[in-house]
Amino acid sequence: METYDLIVLGGGRATNLALAASKAGWKTALIERDRLGGTCPNRGCVPSKLLIGFADAARHARNASRHFIQSDYQGADLAKIFESVNDYVSEVDPRYEGRLEAADVTFIRGEGRFTDHKQIEAAGRTLTAEKIVIATGSRPAPPPFADLPVWTSDDLFPLRCAPPKSLIIIGGGIIGCEMAAFFAAVGVETSLFVRDERLLEKEDCGIEEVFQQEFSKDVRTHFHASLKHLTRSGELFSATFQTETGEQTFQAERVLFAIGRIPNTESLNLSETDLSANAKGFLPVNEHLETAVPGIYSTGDVNGRHMLQHAAAFEVQFLRQKFLKGVTTPIDEGHMPHAVFTHPEIAAVGFTEEQLKESGTPYVAVVEDWLASARAIAMRIDYPRTKLLVSPADHSILGCHLVGPEASTILHQVMAVMHLKNDVRELAEMIHIHPALNECLLAAAVKAIGAVHALRKS
Repeated sequence: METYDLIVLGGGRATNLALAASKAGWKTALIERDRLGGTCPNRGCVPSKLLIGFADAARHARNASRHFIQSDYQGADLAKIFESVNDYVSEVDPRYEGRLEAADVTFIRGEGRFTDHKQIEAAGRTLTAEKIVIATGSRPAPPPFADLPVWTSDDLFPLRCAPPKSLIIIGGGIIGCEMAAFFAAVGVETSLFVRDERLLEKEDCGIEEVFQQEFSKDVRTHFHASLKHLTRSGELFSATFQTETGEQTFQAERVLFAIGRIPNTESLNLSETDLSANAKGFLPVNEHLETAVPGIYSTGDVNGRHMLQHAAAFEVQFLRQKFLKGVTTPIDEGHMPHAVFTHPEIAAVGFTEEQLKESGTPYVAVVEDWLASARAIAMRIDYPRTKLLVSPADHSILGCHLVGPEASTILHQVMAVMHLKNDVRELAEMIHIHPALNECLLAAAVKAIGAVHALRKS
């Protein structure tokens, strides 16, 4: 039996907690069954955004004519693109392992499973600690027709085969839309299929509508389509969908399923503890990230609170302060933002209009284009929008939703206001650099203030 002060089960974002604890003098062990670094740098956020960078370059080259620039776009070298991304991914695991070694963290590569409340077995070793952090993350939901060589997002990074010339993507969430935007931009014949009538169904309806119109210009998008049959003959898949007009069959070299993610809890052997996953497989925690067993905590995707990398990083920092600094206050993320790095880009924080209606919360809603900014005009596009949802009682920002270039960057100005002094009038009163893109927020804020005043007079 090996005794530690802290065991971290999972080598993703929580690696930083293991490093900090070890540097503070804690005897620390980290267990990871796969590549260190977790989903984000290996299979998720980072490599997918590297692909989006190539897509943006291809799109700019093809669209140069709208700026009266003549360009000769001759296509993209997909093999070189994926070679570049594969090179990045190959460096992640050894880089993390080197950091653990330098910090004197005991690293065990293997699957960790509980054999008692505070006892974990991994790679033939048995460990115990007063504090255990479960950070085992999530994985793509298993696709149907798994007997065929279909893809999930895990199969893209690293890509171990030649990039396809045609692709069917099933699923209209973040991963499906981001990958569709990339492959379509670099010349792959891409079709996206969704069962419902919306893409990105968690986004504000008004913003999603704008997104859908623009997105569908580049990606063949099929709504109300349910996959019924999938076969493969030679180099081609044949996928038959039930649509509103009957069954239709489509062919492509590859099929990518992007149908959600599920937590990695089934291999933890929780039955040997008083821990239990909820109906969706997540490991629930309280406001201190504590599980049902004292001394056992859970962070990141596996606890199901926010399946976002920046949320996991915030939770890890919270535990770092709790363990090493003695902070006793509960976690408070405030307003959790998110972004979708597709084309067009979306960013949002706070409530959607649908959520406010459902809860009966009073609000005013304004939608404003970005043409108040000359920088936006210079892009020669007309779809970007800002939607502000504001409380008529105190001018607080209830939600902000953006669709347009650099939306994720622009949103941070709103996030700062909501974090420090949540009042839309602060946005209107601050000086904005002219003619920066952020002037789109100034115009929307002024419009929202006017809407509040008009409502109060009525």
